[in-house]
Amino acid sequence: MSEIFGILNITQDSFSDGGKFLNPEHAITQGQRLLQEGADWIDLSGQSSNIKASLVSEEEEWQRVSPVIAHFVQRGIRLSLDSFRPSVQLAALRAGVKCLNDITGFTHPDSQTILQEELRKRPGTKLIVMHSHTLGIAEEKSDLSVKNVVSTVLSFFHDRKEELLSWGVPESSLYFDPGMGFFLGADPELSFEVLRQLDQIIEEFPNLMIGVSRKSFLGNVLGGIPPMERENATLAAEIYLLQKQVPWIRTHNVLKLKHSEKIWKLIQKN
Repeated sequence: MSEIFGILNITQDSFSDGGKFLNPEHAITQGQRLLQEGADWIDLSGQSSNIKASLVSEEEEWQRVSPVIAHFVQRGIRLSLDSFRPSVQLAALRAGVKCLNDITGFTHPDSQTILQEELRKRPGTKLIVMHSHTLGIAEEKSDLSVKNVVSTVLSFFHDRKEELLSWGVPESSLYFDPGMGFFLGADPELSFEVLRQLDQIIEEFPNLMIGVSRKSFLGNVLGGIPPMERENATLAAEIYLLQKQVPWIRTHNVLKLKHSEKIWKLIQKN
Protein backbone atom coordinates (compact mmCIF):
# COMPACT_ATOMS: atom_id res chain seq x y z
CA MET A 1 0.00 0.00 0.00
CA SER A 2 1.43 3.35 -1.02
CA GLU A 3 2.02 6.07 1.55
CA ILE A 4 0.98 9.55 0.47
CA PHE A 5 3.14 12.63 1.03
CA GLY A 6 1.09 15.82 0.92
CA ILE A 7 3.09 18.72 -0.53
CA LEU A 8 3.24 21.91 1.54
CA ASN A 9 5.26 24.64 -0.16
CA ILE A 10 6.01 27.51 2.22
CA THR A 11 7.63 29.49 -0.57
CA GLN A 12 7.18 32.57 -2.70
CA ASP A 13 7.83 30.98 -6.09
CA SER A 14 6.90 27.30 -6.19
CA PHE A 15 5.64 26.52 -9.68
CA SER A 16 2.00 25.76 -8.82
CA ASP A 17 1.23 27.35 -5.44
CA GLY A 18 3.99 29.84 -4.69
CA GLY A 19 3.03 32.52 -2.17
CA LYS A 20 -0.15 30.84 -0.91
CA PHE A 21 1.23 29.50 2.35
CA LEU A 22 4.01 31.88 3.41
CA ASN A 23 1.95 32.93 6.42
CA PRO A 24 2.52 30.25 9.11
CA GLU A 25 -1.18 30.14 9.97
CA HIS A 26 -2.08 29.54 6.33
CA ALA A 27 0.60 26.85 6.07
CA ILE A 28 -0.67 25.08 9.19
CA THR A 29 -4.24 25.22 7.90
CA GLN A 30 -3.14 23.70 4.60
CA GLY A 31 -1.17 21.01 6.42
CA GLN A 32 -4.24 20.14 8.48
CA ARG A 33 -6.26 19.92 5.29
CA LEU A 34 -3.75 17.52 3.74
CA LEU A 35 -3.96 15.31 6.82
CA GLN A 36 -7.76 15.37 6.82
CA GLU A 37 -7.70 14.32 3.18
CA GLY A 38 -5.62 11.28 4.10
CA ALA A 39 -1.94 12.22 3.83
CA ASP A 40 0.41 9.89 5.69
CA TRP A 41 3.17 12.49 5.73
CA ILE A 42 3.48 16.23 5.17
CA ASP A 43 6.41 17.09 2.91
CA LEU A 44 7.21 20.74 3.54
CA SER A 45 9.64 23.10 1.89
CA GLY A 46 10.84 26.66 2.47
CA GLN A 47 12.97 26.86 -0.68
CA SER A 48 11.56 26.35 -4.15
CA SER A 49 13.54 24.23 -6.61
CA ASN A 50 11.81 24.97 -9.92
CA ILE A 51 13.64 26.48 -12.89
CA LYS A 52 12.58 30.05 -12.10
CA ALA A 53 13.16 29.87 -8.35
CA SER A 54 15.30 32.37 -6.49
CA LEU A 55 17.51 31.22 -3.64
CA VAL A 56 16.62 32.54 -0.22
CA SER A 57 19.06 32.59 2.68
CA GLU A 58 19.33 29.55 4.91
CA GLU A 59 18.01 31.67 7.77
CA GLU A 60 14.90 32.65 5.81
CA GLU A 61 14.31 29.09 4.67
CA TRP A 62 14.36 27.91 8.28
CA GLN A 63 12.18 30.79 9.48
CA ARG A 64 9.56 29.78 6.92
CA VAL A 65 9.31 26.16 8.00
CA SER A 66 10.18 26.17 11.71
CA PRO A 67 6.81 27.31 13.15
CA VAL A 68 4.99 24.79 10.98
CA ILE A 69 7.36 22.01 12.02
CA ALA A 70 6.88 22.91 15.69
CA HIS A 71 3.09 22.83 15.36
CA PHE A 72 2.89 19.41 13.75
CA VAL A 73 5.71 17.73 15.69
CA GLN A 74 3.88 18.59 18.91
CA ARG A 75 0.91 16.66 17.54
CA GLY A 76 2.89 13.59 16.50
CA ILE A 77 2.54 14.16 12.75
CA ARG A 78 5.16 12.62 10.50
CA LEU A 79 7.01 15.36 8.65
CA SER A 80 9.42 15.30 5.73
CA LEU A 81 11.58 18.33 5.00
CA ASP A 82 12.36 19.06 1.36
CA SER A 83 15.71 20.88 1.63
CA PHE A 84 19.19 20.54 0.16
CA ARG A 85 20.94 22.65 2.81
CA PRO A 86 22.67 20.70 5.59
CA SER A 87 22.19 23.46 8.18
CA VAL A 88 18.44 23.50 7.59
CA GLN A 89 18.32 19.70 7.54
CA LEU A 90 20.15 19.59 10.87
CA ALA A 91 17.78 22.09 12.49
CA ALA A 92 14.80 20.12 11.21
CA LEU A 93 16.07 16.82 12.57
CA ARG A 94 16.64 18.39 15.96
CA ALA A 95 13.12 19.85 15.81
CA GLY A 96 11.60 16.41 15.26
CA VAL A 97 11.33 15.92 11.49
CA LYS A 98 11.39 12.20 10.62
CA CYS A 99 12.45 12.35 6.97
CA LEU A 100 14.80 14.46 4.84
CA ASN A 101 14.08 14.90 1.13
CA ASP A 102 17.16 16.18 -0.72
CA ILE A 103 17.10 17.12 -4.42
CA THR A 104 20.92 16.86 -4.49
CA GLY A 105 20.94 13.32 -3.11
CA PHE A 106 22.94 14.36 -0.02
CA THR A 107 26.00 15.29 -2.05
CA HIS A 108 26.86 18.42 -0.07
CA PRO A 109 30.30 18.18 1.63
CA ASP A 110 28.69 18.66 5.05
CA SER A 111 26.10 15.93 4.59
CA GLN A 112 28.30 13.10 5.83
CA THR A 113 29.08 14.65 9.21
CA ILE A 114 25.48 15.65 9.88
CA LEU A 115 23.98 12.33 8.85
CA GLN A 116 26.53 10.24 10.71
CA GLU A 117 26.03 12.17 13.94
CA GLU A 118 22.31 12.80 13.84
CA LEU A 119 20.98 9.52 12.44
CA ARG A 120 22.81 7.65 15.18
CA LYS A 121 20.74 9.61 17.68
CA ARG A 122 17.53 9.23 15.68
CA PRO A 123 17.14 5.66 14.42
CA GLY A 124 14.28 5.30 12.00
CA THR A 125 14.89 8.62 10.25
CA LYS A 126 14.29 8.29 6.51
CA LEU A 127 16.29 9.86 3.69
CA ILE A 128 14.92 10.51 0.20
CA VAL A 129 17.81 10.51 -2.27
CA MET A 130 16.66 12.37 -5.36
CA HIS A 131 18.27 12.37 -8.77
CA SER A 132 18.61 15.68 -10.59
CA HIS A 133 20.61 16.09 -13.78
CA THR A 134 21.99 19.32 -12.28
CA LEU A 135 22.53 17.90 -8.78
CA GLY A 136 20.29 20.71 -7.62
CA ILE A 137 17.61 23.14 -8.76
CA ALA A 138 15.85 22.13 -11.98
CA GLU A 139 17.03 23.39 -15.37
CA GLU A 140 15.64 23.03 -18.88
CA LYS A 141 18.92 22.14 -20.60
CA SER A 142 19.87 18.51 -20.10
CA ASP A 143 22.32 16.03 -21.60
CA LEU A 144 19.96 13.14 -20.87
CA SER A 145 18.20 11.26 -23.66
CA VAL A 146 15.47 8.63 -23.75
CA LYS A 147 18.19 6.05 -24.41
CA ASN A 148 20.26 6.84 -21.32
CA VAL A 149 17.91 8.43 -18.79
CA VAL A 150 17.04 5.26 -16.87
CA SER A 151 20.60 3.93 -16.81
CA THR A 152 21.84 7.34 -15.65
CA VAL A 153 19.30 7.50 -12.83
CA LEU A 154 20.11 3.95 -11.72
CA SER A 155 23.84 4.64 -11.80
CA PHE A 156 23.31 7.69 -9.60
CA PHE A 157 21.21 5.66 -7.18
CA HIS A 158 23.87 2.95 -6.93
CA ASP A 159 26.63 5.50 -6.31
CA ARG A 160 24.66 7.36 -3.65
CA LYS A 161 23.55 4.16 -1.95
CA GLU A 162 27.12 2.88 -1.74
CA GLU A 163 28.38 6.13 -0.24
CA LEU A 164 25.52 6.55 2.23
CA LEU A 165 25.91 2.97 3.43
CA SER A 166 29.62 3.63 3.92
CA TRP A 167 28.64 6.49 6.24
CA GLY A 168 26.69 4.06 8.37
CA VAL A 169 23.22 4.96 7.12
CA PRO A 170 20.99 1.86 7.36
CA GLU A 171 19.72 0.61 4.02
CA SER A 172 16.19 0.56 5.46
CA SER A 173 16.41 4.35 5.87
CA LEU A 174 17.01 5.01 2.17
CA TYR A 175 14.35 5.90 -0.39
CA PHE A 176 15.11 6.93 -3.95
CA ASP A 177 13.40 9.48 -6.20
CA PRO A 178 14.24 9.56 -9.94
CA GLY A 179 13.27 13.22 -10.19
CA MET A 180 10.69 14.10 -12.81
CA GLY A 181 9.97 17.00 -15.12
CA PHE A 182 12.79 19.53 -15.33
CA PHE A 183 14.89 17.54 -12.86
CA LEU A 184 15.43 15.23 -15.84
CA GLY A 185 15.17 17.88 -18.55
CA ALA A 186 12.69 19.83 -20.66
CA ASP A 187 11.84 16.90 -22.96
CA PRO A 188 8.66 15.24 -21.60
CA GLU A 189 9.78 11.92 -23.06
CA LEU A 190 12.50 11.68 -20.40
CA SER A 191 9.90 11.55 -17.64
CA PHE A 192 7.62 9.23 -19.57
CA GLU A 193 10.51 6.85 -20.21
CA VAL A 194 11.20 6.69 -16.46
CA LEU A 195 7.54 5.80 -15.89
CA ARG A 196 7.63 3.18 -18.65
CA GLN A 197 10.66 1.54 -17.07
CA LEU A 198 9.40 1.58 -13.48
CA ASP A 199 9.51 -2.21 -13.22
CA GLN A 200 13.25 -2.18 -13.86
CA ILE A 201 13.83 0.68 -11.43
CA ILE A 202 11.72 -0.91 -8.68
CA GLU A 203 13.49 -4.24 -9.14
CA GLU A 204 16.79 -2.59 -8.23
CA PHE A 205 15.44 0.05 -5.83
CA PRO A 206 12.13 -1.07 -4.32
CA ASN A 207 12.11 1.81 -1.81
CA LEU A 208 10.96 4.39 -4.30
CA MET A 209 9.42 7.86 -3.98
CA ILE A 210 7.88 9.48 -7.05
CA GLY A 211 6.19 12.83 -7.47
CA VAL A 212 4.42 13.60 -10.74
CA SER A 213 1.95 16.11 -9.33
CA ARG A 214 1.32 19.03 -11.72
CA LYS A 215 4.75 18.48 -13.29
CA SER A 216 5.83 20.22 -16.48
CA PHE A 217 6.05 17.05 -18.56
CA LEU A 218 2.32 16.47 -18.08
CA GLY A 219 1.38 19.99 -19.10
CA ASN A 220 3.74 20.09 -22.07
CA VAL A 221 2.15 17.11 -23.82
CA LEU A 222 -1.29 18.66 -23.32
CA GLY A 223 -0.61 21.87 -25.17
CA GLY A 224 1.29 23.66 -22.44
CA ILE A 225 -1.56 23.89 -19.93
CA PRO A 226 -0.64 25.62 -16.63
CA PRO A 227 0.02 23.73 -13.38
CA MET A 228 -3.46 24.09 -11.87
CA GLU A 229 -5.02 22.57 -15.02
CA ARG A 230 -2.87 19.43 -14.78
CA GLU A 231 -4.94 17.69 -12.08
CA ASN A 232 -6.53 15.14 -14.45
CA ALA A 233 -3.19 14.29 -16.02
CA THR A 234 -1.64 14.05 -12.56
CA LEU A 235 -4.29 11.61 -11.42
CA ALA A 236 -3.81 9.39 -14.47
CA ALA A 237 -0.08 9.17 -13.76
CA GLU A 238 -0.62 8.62 -10.03
CA ILE A 239 -3.03 5.74 -10.63
CA TYR A 240 -0.28 4.17 -12.72
CA LEU A 241 2.08 4.60 -9.73
CA LEU A 242 -0.48 2.82 -7.54
CA GLN A 243 -0.67 -0.03 -10.03
CA LYS A 244 3.11 -0.32 -9.94
CA GLN A 245 2.98 -0.35 -6.12
CA VAL A 246 5.34 2.59 -5.69
CA PRO A 247 5.79 2.80 -1.90
CA TRP A 248 5.77 6.60 -1.56
CA ILE A 249 3.84 9.05 -3.75
CA ARG A 250 4.20 12.81 -3.37
CA THR A 251 1.20 14.91 -4.39
CA HIS A 252 -0.52 18.28 -4.05
CA ASN A 253 -4.08 16.93 -4.12
CA VAL A 254 -4.30 14.18 -1.54
CA LEU A 255 -8.09 13.81 -1.62
CA LYS A 256 -8.29 13.04 -5.34
CA LEU A 257 -5.55 10.45 -5.02
CA LYS A 258 -7.12 8.79 -1.96
CA HIS A 259 -10.52 8.61 -3.67
CA SER A 260 -8.97 7.15 -6.80
CA GLU A 261 -7.00 4.66 -4.72
CA LYS A 262 -10.16 3.44 -2.99
CA ILE A 263 -12.01 2.91 -6.26
CA TRP A 264 -9.01 1.22 -7.86
CA LYS A 265 -8.72 -1.18 -4.91
CA LEU A 266 -12.42 -2.03 -5.05
CA ILE A 267 -12.09 -2.85 -8.74
CA GLN A 268 -9.09 -5.10 -7.98
CA LYS A 269 -10.89 -6.89 -5.13
CA ASN A 270 -11.55 -10.59 -5.75
